[in-house]
Amino acid sequence: MQINYALNMSVVSTRNISYASSMQCYVCIYNQACKLKTKQLAKYETIPANVECRGCKLQRYCSLKHLIEDREHHEVCGVLTKLQKSLNIAHPLLLNDHPHRRMELQRTVAQLMLATRLKLGRKLTPRERQLIGYPSYCMVCYSLDTLTACSRCEAVAYCCSEHRRQDRDYHTREACDTLALYYSPYRFLESQLRIANFKLPCDLEQSCLVEAFYRATRMEINSQPWSCLEDYEKYAACSSFSGISSICLALTTITFVAAPHETLHIYVVGATEEHRRYFQEMHLKFFFLQYQSIWQLVVSFIGHEQQPQEEELVIFNLKGSKRKVFKRTFSMTFVQFAKCHKVDPVLIMIYNPDFSALKNLKNLYQTVHIFPILKIHILGIHACITSLTKMQFRSNIAFLNEIASTFEIEINNAYDCEENPYREILPYPNLNPDDSETIIYANNYLKVIYTSV
Repeated sequence: MQINYALNMSVVSTRNISYASSMQCYVCIYNQACKLKTKQLAKYETIPANVECRGCKLQRYCSLKHLIEDREHHEVCGVLTKLQKSLNIAHPLLLNDHPHRRMELQRTVAQLMLATRLKLGRKLTPRERQLIGYPSYCMVCYSLDTLTACSRCEAVAYCCSEHRRQDRDYHTREACDTLALYYSPYRFLESQLRIANFKLPCDLEQSCLVEAFYRATRMEINSQPWSCLEDYEKYAACSSFSGISSICLALTTITFVAAPHETLHIYVVGATEEHRRYFQEMHLKFFFLQYQSIWQLVVSFIGHEQQPQEEELVIFNLKGSKRKVFKRTFSMTFVQFAKCHKVDPVLIMIYNPDFSALKNLKNLYQTVHIFPILKIHILGIHACITSLTKMQFRSNIAFLNEIASTFEIEINNAYDCEENPYREILPYPNLNPDDSETIIYANNYLKVIYTSV
């Protein structure tokens, strides 16, 4: 069967991927991603998905054959089907009667996620969370019947052409383009673009990610990157510079010595394997392009979820000078690290934490106890914190202020910028049903702080 052949190719992995709308045939999207990866397909081809899964009523397919082949869907579908039977309802979204407002829909979605997770006895996969978190319904009247997807993005649906017309002020061309990018099969693929040569630095405080990327690489970013794989890879590569660019921006707020005999030391606290993608050789070259007076950089990845790794040394020439980067990995919490290492960074970087939602005791312990460590070892150190959403951003700052107050430490603003000009440009759906931001971006909000008594 086609999907089994594709899965055996091992060119893309679906286990942790949610990049498909419930209005798209997941098997077609996945198979096209495989073909795009192996150059068997020139560009993405839209295939109507008019077959609704009769069990869960949420997922659609192009054919009954692909419905049967989508084995990844069977487990969650079984749970949702049993839930409907036990409650004697015709659709999962009728859990609290028919929704007529977004708030009612959000409440139902939150309850469905919780009920499904409890029945499965495990966390939902990203795909399962998206299936339930972004269900198909008419964007105007919340009808669940006779739905037709938007032909461009395939992400939103309407029960009739009149409701599609009424929703134009909300589902604009810009919104449609954003959703088309998110739900493109290219999102299954990791960019293979590796940039070797860099041109000019930018004024970090007056620029943004796309401008800085163009100035450094002379690569133009297509505003519709789903048109071909080459355009998408440029777009994805540009987005990946968000992590290092955010560090560059944060350093503009700090006075530090930058000389050939000095080493700049940066901590990535709460680091995961995902964060290492921000520090490939091309990203490091971009960093030295912006800060040409720095010749040596040490990046310490501190986080208990990482796999132990040997120290990595990266050496390259840029603008006629040899640059050295030491990547060090510490599979431990910051508390454990501070007990056995000298704490002396120029900057602490914390990417997209959600302090208020921490359930893991190790993570919570690490967060709460970072403040006495700062007080004892490095009072006045600068820390840069990014957030996915505005709600998360404000929640993080409130949480930090509350904990800092407990230890009689004051948090001061070094750079108070809610919207980060160097956020990633690849969109993600917000799977928090209580948040009003539906499309979000990594490192979307940024704040640089330092501590004092």
